[in-house]
Amino acid sequence: MSSRANRKRKDGRACHDRVHVRNHDWMSQRHKLIRAYLEYRTGKVPMESDELEQWDFIMVDFFTPADRINPTLLRHGYIGWAPLRPSVAVSLDVLEAYRQQHRVCPRFGLQAQVKALCHLHQVPFNRSLVEQMNVVFDVYLDILHGVDVLVNVALARDTPNWCMLNACAPCLYSLEEEEPLKPKILTCMDGNQSLKLVDEAFRAGTTRIDDRTARTDIWISPGQVDRFKDEAGSKAPASSLAEADDIELPDDNEALGSSVAVCIERWRNAGPEAHKKMFSLFAITGIFACICRHGQLLTCCDMIRSGELMKYPLAIVNKLIEVYGEDIAVGYDIACAFWKTLERSCLAERARSAHLRGVVCAFHGYSHNCWCQLHWHPMYLEGVGKEDFEGCERLFSESNALAGNTRLATAFHRAQAIKQHFAFWGEQKHTESGKFLYNNYKQALKIISNETKVFEVLGRQLGTTPADYEKYLVEERAYLEGLKSEPPEVARRLDYIEALMMLADTGYQCTDADVNKILTLYRTRYERYEVLDQGVCLLEEELSIVQCWLPQSPEWTAACVVVQRLFELTKLRMSGIGYKMREKIGKALKARAEAIRKALSEYNRVAARLTPPPPSLTWHELMEMATLSEFDLLRDTRQDIRRLPWAQHTNRKAMAAYFNIKCAREEIHRCNIESARLFTNMVDEHVDFVRAIEKTRPVDPDLSQELSRRHAYRDCINSKIVAKLYDMSKLPGFSGKLYYGKHVGRDPANLEDIPLPSWVKYTAPDTGSAADDEDDDGNGDVDESPIPGVEGSEMADALVGYMDELGRSVSS
Repeated sequence: MSSRANRKRKDGRACHDRVHVRNHDWMSQRHKLIRAYLEYRTGKVPMESDELEQWDFIMVDFFTPADRINPTLLRHGYIGWAPLRPSVAVSLDVLEAYRQQHRVCPRFGLQAQVKALCHLHQVPFNRSLVEQMNVVFDVYLDILHGVDVLVNVALARDTPNWCMLNACAPCLYSLEEEEPLKPKILTCMDGNQSLKLVDEAFRAGTTRIDDRTARTDIWISPGQVDRFKDEAGSKAPASSLAEADDIELPDDNEALGSSVAVCIERWRNAGPEAHKKMFSLFAITGIFACICRHGQLLTCCDMIRSGELMKYPLAIVNKLIEVYGEDIAVGYDIACAFWKTLERSCLAERARSAHLRGVVCAFHGYSHNCWCQLHWHPMYLEGVGKEDFEGCERLFSESNALAGNTRLATAFHRAQAIKQHFAFWGEQKHTESGKFLYNNYKQALKIISNETKVFEVLGRQLGTTPADYEKYLVEERAYLEGLKSEPPEVARRLDYIEALMMLADTGYQCTDADVNKILTLYRTRYERYEVLDQGVCLLEEELSIVQCWLPQSPEWTAACVVVQRLFELTKLRMSGIGYKMREKIGKALKARAEAIRKALSEYNRVAARLTPPPPSLTWHELMEMATLSEFDLLRDTRQDIRRLPWAQHTNRKAMAAYFNIKCAREEIHRCNIESARLFTNMVDEHVDFVRAIEKTRPVDPDLSQELSRRHAYRDCINSKIVAKLYDMSKLPGFSGKLYYGKHVGRDPANLEDIPLPSWVKYTAPDTGSAADDEDDDGNGDVDESPIPGVEGSEMADALVGYMDELGRSVSS
């Protein structure tokens, strides 16, 4: 009772351990808080009146109270802001409302919520309320996490790597006796520098101890990432463009090395690390994430005080192989550069045995050169369908909104916010999975319908067959492979010309005007002259040249034709103007037409000064170049590349149509398998929930009711997914089958007592809704008017296998 006399309690905690002590007090009552929350959700403690009074109370007992204050408050729908003696309590409704608002709008922070509450109740804003709200919200999220753990245990979802193995049903829920997919999983990875974290050393005040974690098993720790920090090799890179230690190019002239060098020049993410390093202001400079083709996050890691180093994708690849095994396709915007690092790392053998494939993302691929696109672009890779591998860009466009509230947060609160955001993102992607398959199927059918007409017309006009286009692709790859270096005899002739010019340059400097200089430079100049003279003699002996070439000799002129353009441009201080001007033209294609015409005129003016002058470019030629790989064909080579069959515009248009149709058919094949997986997963999930509810009802009725609520919500989501799958099955040209299969590794069980899912009792939409791929306006949604029994429901034909296993007939 002594506390009654002195209402102001003295706080004996130090500033730096205040958070640590408070977290410890909360953890000591965590189990009771979780149970109290479940009791509140079941409505066991109803409010006697809608009006609540405020009162002070003193607890008097001989010993430590059997229960704490917060569990009692929680049973009535409130959480106190202090673990032991709270003077402020926050309603669970307020906390849940803010959680959902923050999920749909990550920019909406806690301070904005507190200000809104202050204005709503007409009280002055106080910053201490934000800190109190922050503490209570942390406790609330911890309670929800504890409930999730109990639910996962009841559903047998607590096994290692369960989240990664079940992140996406269409990708990972394999069925027995289904047609194999090659690649088995389509993924993409990339880094993003929005979700930074400012180093605590640059913040005012004393750092408080907070050892909490965000509790997620898909996050790769910094220690696991640093295993690969030295995997880029110790040899100096062959290209000055690859100055970063993590990007190593081969020292020879092999085609891949040449291709990667050009891609690095064009694509900044693969450029010198000195251009990408972050300021020391940031302890964490962003995240590196990997997602499946449906947008589900598979794994991710933090980028610590660095740019997009190669150790991050290496750690991602290692995790993918470890969890998913073989036949994985990984899209990366600089996959061509990354694969060279992978081949020289400790993961090389594992990647080869796992048949890991690299893909350059479709949109980013157009920044790579022609050779690179032919080997890495998804259009030319077997089995990837119409996937663009640009899911990371869509993921980061959403997560960028989270950056403003996490950059100055603690490490724990940043990780907590990212986890909450990606969990909500995953729920959204699952809800849209049916729409994703429907839209992709519809797009593939449209491509086949439209492109087939173009392909048939061009085929009759050119007299070609599909085998010809496959041959053209091989010929184009082989031709570009042959351009990796000059022919040996031409290379030696160019070396001889260069040696003669260097010899002449050295000799010409020894004139009468340089008598004074000769006295001091004689020895070094003469020695240099002797070395170069010896080199020229060796080349003359190797090439069987009797008479030394002179600038006026025909041999000199013939050899110089190949390199005269380079020499003249060097003298004019315009070295590289041909490529740079073409690059400028390519960039100007995105700007107004007048800028393109000016760049074109300037290029033709400079090109006319060369001997011999290359063909001038016309406006029509530029407009026909749709991609950078097409634009690369305008480069001058030893022969006019545009005269080859595979380089002719009409043939290339037919090739594009052919490969587009081929990818569309692969997409249909993948969608057919993924739709059956998704359908089976929904039925199995329904069975698991029903069994868990029945199993927990006698021993833990509160948990059983929580499972029932979650089951009802999942059924509501699944009804929307089923509606889109039904629309897909009614598309003209649909070749798949919606059926209930058997998941690989799932034990067969007796399903006689399992009721049908609630969404079976809904009438399927009419055929007209299948033509509308935007269901946000209600046209594509399922008609939610229940009908008695299963008979008469058009959706029942998709459940024939499921109901047969139940021992029922379609008419029952």
